[in-house]
Amino acid sequence: MINVLLLLAVIFWGLSFVATKMALQYLSPFEIIALRLLLGAPVLYLIVVAKKIDITLKKNDIPILLITSIVLAVHFLIQAFGLIYTSATNTGWLIATIPVFIAILSRLFLKEKVGPVKLLGILIATVGALFLISKGRLTSLEWLKSVGDWLILTSCVTWAVYTIITRDLTRRYHPLVVTLAILILPALLLNAYCAFTTPISRLLELPLEIIGALVFLGIFCLGLAQWVWLEGLSRKSATEVGVFLYIEPIVTTLGAIPILGESINLFGIAGALLILLGVYLVQRR
Repeated sequence: MINVLLLLAVIFWGLSFVATKMALQYLSPFEIIALRLLLGAPVLYLIVVAKKIDITLKKNDIPILLITSIVLAVHFLIQAFGLIYTSATNTGWLIATIPVFIAILSRLFLKEKVGPVKLLGILIATVGALFLISKGRLTSLEWLKSVGDWLILTSCVTWAVYTIITRDLTRRYHPLVVTLAILILPALLLNAYCAFTTPISRLLELPLEIIGALVFLGIFCLGLAQWVWLEGLSRKSATEVGVFLYIEPIVTTLGAIPILGESINLFGIAGALLILLGVYLVQRR
């Protein structure tokens, strides 16, 4: 049963880029992230209460939680702004490079070893990302102007930073409590900002499919998927759970093509396969 739930979580995350792309037609990145947090954070709180998880935090950990909150808010915003300028398909495949950035930062800051196989994986995934961004036109420097793709790659770095910072926190507290504590600050700040800048009439005039996309992003992608993912990590090894992430960009592509009318060429497919191979080598035990 846990495998089915993990698969659902990855499907939700894969389709989240499609839903965000849809919402960007009517709302700004600030508004989308604010509403996503407004819907998702209470769901996580209810899960924590229902499971009777201790939410007591030590004062010494409050500063690091605040710093992590800022990093996460920046991550969400960079990713949303990136989606304005690039496709959901490209986003899904570029996000798959996150383990590569985690491996690099772990080596730099946690002094974890990067063997020859991991190093090869990093190089292959890098070539794959360049293929995807340039669409095979590496000799033309025009692909360097792909603002959206570079923003998405930057969001991979911010998520890697978030992962490195929270590593020790999730070993001292339940991961759901850490996640909820980190989400509170950006949820309050972004919703306070939008309360003064977004007219309520604008939200009331949203089409039903956009309202559905926001509910999906908040309750399912941020709330339920996060819970299921952490439950999976508590029952299976990180390697076993990490394998499910390979499905995420495939789901994004399969959703973006019919829903958003996006496409992917042969060079994009080649880049995607290289990214998968590179990430596999990086995560390989």
